[in-house]
Amino acid sequence: MNFGEFDRKFVKLGDGLKSVVLHAVKYLVLPLFFVVFFSFFLMKMDTMETIGGIVSEMQPLVLIFGIVISAVGFFKGAYPKGSYSRLTFATAVAILTILYVWSLLLGGGLQEAVNDEIFELDLMSLFMLYMVGALFNTFLPLAEFIDHRHAWLERSEQVAPREKESADGHLWYHDFHLRYGSMFNGIVLSRRSANKFVIVPLIVIILLKAGLTSLDIDEIDALTSSLDDAYYVMLYLGLAITAISFFKGFYPKGSFSRFLPALIVVLISMYWVWTIGLEGKFVIDAADVVTFTLDYTGILLLMVCGTGLWGVYYAVELWTYRREWKEGGFQKDALEGEKKKKKVKRERKSKPTEEPIPPQQNVQP
Repeated sequence: MNFGEFDRKFVKLGDGLKSVVLHAVKYLVLPLFFVVFFSFFLMKMDTMETIGGIVSEMQPLVLIFGIVISAVGFFKGAYPKGSYSRLTFATAVAILTILYVWSLLLGGGLQEAVNDEIFELDLMSLFMLYMVGALFNTFLPLAEFIDHRHAWLERSEQVAPREKESADGHLWYHDFHLRYGSMFNGIVLSRRSANKFVIVPLIVIILLKAGLTSLDIDEIDALTSSLDDAYYVMLYLGLAITAISFFKGFYPKGSFSRFLPALIVVLISMYWVWTIGLEGKFVIDAADVVTFTLDYTGILLLMVCGTGLWGVYYAVELWTYRREWKEGGFQKDALEGEKKKKKVKRERKSKPTEEPIPPQQNVQP
């Protein structure tokens, strides 16, 4: 590690202040507002006093972690992408965030209070699902560092600029070279897929199952059993989509290496929609006397076909961006996006400011 990259000459005060505001709003202001609001609201309810007291105990934790994360977030935003200094502080923010959420469980105190006053809810399972998304955040700083390291060294004149790669002799299967990929974009898209296909659906199933089991009705057992089956199906399919989505985001638009994983994700997503839709039929047996059946196969097939249209979108994307990507020298999406932003800024600065033309005066002879 080069400790010279922690020099304050690399610090951009404006970027650091923006980062402080964003981190403060996300980890201090909003959590503190919700903690104060819910603690006051729950304390007014006779059956929720214990939970209200537990929630009020979170206030000092929110203040301490929120202030510390905001302070570290200043240096995360102030130092440039691709530097060891930004990598260090960004990783620190990710780790502090995990400790922050873990501390809010209050060593099992919140779990006991919820079980006693509401229903049996496995908060540890919810925390483990949160950890899935949090682990992505711990890898993002390293991925950002890898993607932007050479570009930052170029700007600091420590290495020579890379020459654009020629398109001569480039065949479609050459698109799968790792040098074209962006680790940061891959992890970001993989995290989004995990949230959409794994974390959020499983959280909904856990909450539904906890609520249904609290009713203590025999006829609910079949429904909770189907929820258990859907839980594991969505887990396995969601993890597959999450893994393949990494390569979809890793490779740039206009490459076959992006198009093929994207097409596979679309196919699995179609099966995912069909599975969570219970194959178009919803059946409930009430005491083996009354059977309630709802058939919505047609609607579900429309949803599956609508999901499949994304395959057409990615085919159009390949055709649209391929020529631009090849002529640009096979650049990464992450670096290409920043270059376009800087180019726009330079063009705005280079435009001469038009001075207002003074009104013509009539001169009397």
